[in-house]
Amino acid sequence: MASRLFAFIVPALLATFAACGSIEESEPKPQLAAVSTPGTAFGNTLLATRKRLDFRLRNSDAGLPKVKPLENIVPTISGADLSFSHGCPAQLKEGEECFLSVYYQPTATGTLTGELRVTSNAGALALPLSGTAVAALAPAAGAVVFTGGVDGNFGTVARGATKTLTYVVQNIGNAADAITVTGPTGSGWSFSEDCPETLAVGSSCNVSISFAPSVSGNSVPTPLVISDAYNGSYGGLSLALTGSGS
Repeated sequence: MASRLFAFIVPALLATFAACGSIEESEPKPQLAAVSTPGTAFGNTLLATRKRLDFRLRNSDAGLPKVKPLENIVPTISGADLSFSHGCPAQLKEGEECFLSVYYQPTATGTLTGELRVTSNAGALALPLSGTAVAALAPAAGAVVFTGGVDGNFGTVARGATKTLTYVVQNIGNAADAITVTGPTGSGWSFSEDCPETLAVGSSCNVSISFAPSVSGNSVPTPLVISDAYNGSYGGLSLALTGSGS
């Protein structure tokens, strides 16, 4: 009796395992969504300032057992005064994701009509982008920008030496601006600043960044960020920094 039962159960189990192993891959399931609080809207944006919106591209949130890779990923942006950066590879496997940032820096007043698009082997996904470029903020508010040189590349600096660059921050809004300065963190990086807690309309302050490498090789610290209410939901006024020790 036991041998007959064994003879029945084993083939059934093998058939079950074979069926499990033959689950076919479903097509990739790309998901493109805004992760910034304002979604896809830049809102009223003062001329010469820059706002940032962040987005996430993910292959599948469907919980499927087997999803094909999302391949040939190509992000593009359209719309006046828009630019973008991203860290997306050419392929995302099931459950993997990458992030994209879109920047709006208007040069003339008017309404923004833009689009973030990602094409891949699954077709195209697109999100509309909106905003209004204005010459003055209403209600009145402060808004900060970098003036003068804004290159964050310190180049090559010898070990034991120090290179310092100074960045000028100005309030070009139409009201006093409460600001917070967050300097870079990373080995060999330091900063100083003379910015008041509240920057008056038209006033400027200085932030000095120093790079003193102790080892050779590339160094990328956290960015310099100037935060205020105007840019509170748009990533702040930020400057990426890099340098190399020799």
